[in-house]
Amino acid sequence: MKRYLLAAGLVAVGIVGAVFAYLRTPLHDSIQHAIAQRSADSAFHARRINVLLLGYQADEGNSDTLILAHLDIERRMATLVSIPRDTWVDIPKLGHAKINAAIGAGGPATSAKVVSALMGTPIDATIAVEPEGAKQLVDAMGGMNVNVESDMDYDDNYGNLHIHLKKGEQYLTGGQVLGYLRFRHDAESDWGRVRRQQTILKSLIDQMSLPQNWAKLPKLLELARNDVKTTLNDQQLAALMEIYRGVPDENIRTFTLPGRPAFVGDASVVLVDERWAKAIGKLLFARAEPPQEPVLVVDATGQPDWGRTVVAALRGGGWNVPTFVVQPAKEQTVVAGGDPASALLAAAVGCPRTPKAKDATIVLGTDSTPRRE
Repeated sequence: MKRYLLAAGLVAVGIVGAVFAYLRTPLHDSIQHAIAQRSADSAFHARRINVLLLGYQADEGNSDTLILAHLDIERRMATLVSIPRDTWVDIPKLGHAKINAAIGAGGPATSAKVVSALMGTPIDATIAVEPEGAKQLVDAMGGMNVNVESDMDYDDNYGNLHIHLKKGEQYLTGGQVLGYLRFRHDAESDWGRVRRQQTILKSLIDQMSLPQNWAKLPKLLELARNDVKTTLNDQQLAALMEIYRGVPDENIRTFTLPGRPAFVGDASVVLVDERWAKAIGKLLFARAEPPQEPVLVVDATGQPDWGRTVVAALRGGGWNVPTFVVQPAKEQTVVAGGDPASALLAAAVGCPRTPKAKDATIVLGTDSTPRRE
């Protein structure tokens, strides 16, 4: 087993957590809005940017953590989409392979090119992190409170990996957190690892925002900065710290790119639903502000988790989704409304549109759920 690959992911999410949590004392909304606008204009010349986060080990040539982050820096929102490391893609100069091999084929720039092609969206910056210092990052905070969902027992003497965790909420050391992230020997396999990465990210943000940890932030950032390669300059990193000061929990969303496990020859891979990869790219990661007409989402999929994922993606992309309702399952996805929001939704999702309707509405049918075959 390759050593320390997921440790890189911990450093990556640690950097994001530190940026979002830095000086998380509340300011008056109007002051914070003005700071966000000024910082966005001066540092980025844009108010919506896409950043690819990579956790990797240089000597292995793989990235086991890939997270595409959409930062709506005017609204101070962040949406992070995890891309399974085994996603089967076409990599320049390498051909079809797992997406985690892209960084070995040409560095973070190639990873960004592959993710951009997969989702049909531009990527403005990359943050690539090696694993050294991951354990120290958690230990510098004095450990981390984690609710371990089940007993985890695994020993790999060759890879020097020993994971022994009991079910329940507990305080873990840096080494134990790495074991929690790396564990994959249950029914969830890599999907569980992706979910645990998201859980640890949220925990880092929450823990770094505690008053007793504010004094530790410079040290935490120093530890992480030693192992990071980023196309963001110091002014831009400082701007992100200002912009996301005091950001509420509900402004940060995480979900996983839809896909299904499969085999290509003897290789275990993930086949992403290309419809939704491109749709999410258009709806969530577009640089332009989406139309602001209110959109009603009707979940008629029979799969409530999928409906909530679509709503989270729309809201994360700046769409005006005040509410959503659940109805009995319908077979076909349709959009109603003659306004710009309805037209763009129908084009992105690739479904019929009924223009003669009073309000913009998307009815998610069973045909909209990610393909399983």
